[in-house]
Amino acid sequence: MTLVDVSASGWLVQADTGVPTIRAAQMGDAQVQVRLLGLVPLRSVRVSVVPRLAVVPGGQAIGVMVSAHGLVIAQTMQLVDTDGVARFPAREAGLRPGDLLLELAGVPLYSVDQVHELVERYGRHGAPLEVTVARNGVRLTRTIVPVPIEVREGGQRTVRYRLGLRLESPAAGVGTLTFYDPVHMRFAGLGHMITDGFNNRLAVNEGRIVEAVIRGIQPGARGYPGEKIGVFESRVGEMGTIEKNSPYGIYGRLHRLPRHGLHQEPVPVALAHEVRPGPAQMLTVVEGRQVEAFDIRIVQVHPHRRADGRGLVLEITDPRLLALSRGIVQGMSGSPILQDGRLVGAVTHVFVNDPARGYGILAEWMAYEAGIVPESPPAGEESAAVRRN
Repeated sequence: MTLVDVSASGWLVQADTGVPTIRAAQMGDAQVQVRLLGLVPLRSVRVSVVPRLAVVPGGQAIGVMVSAHGLVIAQTMQLVDTDGVARFPAREAGLRPGDLLLELAGVPLYSVDQVHELVERYGRHGAPLEVTVARNGVRLTRTIVPVPIEVREGGQRTVRYRLGLRLESPAAGVGTLTFYDPVHMRFAGLGHMITDGFNNRLAVNEGRIVEAVIRGIQPGARGYPGEKIGVFESRVGEMGTIEKNSPYGIYGRLHRLPRHGLHQEPVPVALAHEVRPGPAQMLTVVEGRQVEAFDIRIVQVHPHRRADGRGLVLEITDPRLLALSRGIVQGMSGSPILQDGRLVGAVTHVFVNDPARGYGILAEWMAYEAGIVPESPPAGEESAAVRRN
């Protein structure tokens, strides 16, 4: 038998041959000491009692815009100049993959064509270019000199000027809204970090989420992840501003409440120890804008796998979804998972060799990362969440 002593008043402790159950009569912190047979100290744990957090499950398809303007630096590259010398102009100027290229020579950037025009103009005059980038939310200014290279155009060799950059649009693609808090107007989505093609975290300077419409699904196959085919308009249907791009997803503030969801009222967020293997449902969009529920099975629960977003192993069991997509596809990241009336997690990854299976992140970790502070429960209401630090 294990006897649990709690060094704080107002706590109710039940202990038997199973796992001790601790219930709090009031909110607060306390030190919990576990002893074997009431004599031998085994462990001392600091616990915080918080009220049960509730959020509205999402499932809406969203377009993720890393920035309102600018271009993402996906790669810095080697160039061979007209004298045959290998050069790394962007790297030598201090530019890095993942930086957001905001301005050249003081001109705000919205397209790659602008970059080509400005680089050619300054290169022909041998003039250095002032470059402004955003890195981890900080604006930095660097100077770079365009490098002349030989290219073949129309069967003839000509000289063009380059910076040694591979640039991409700031639109990171289509994902799924996981949940939102209508009181504080906060949201969470994706369940994993937005990265560039080299797994570097992207800055989210002025990042936004917008409504997306799913036009079709490219089914997955063994060795090939499928994807949702979605369209969105960056200046129409804007839903919110991204404030954080973390290993547990994207988080920010809503401008308006999301539409087309299955739930309008909050549901409880399950704590890690409350999630169990067995039947569950996933909310996502497979056509248009309307969220639908699909049957899945939680195969395994790893409550301590926080850092990599693989706390759940999932399997799609819904016949209709399997017929449409063969399982989990790109764009389903962030799709909320419900079990026993509670939000338990979100889809994050697909198994490359088995598209019917994948990983998910526990909703508890996403709720903490969202920074939503739950309101104190009314007098007499039980505080349901006991959290170990």
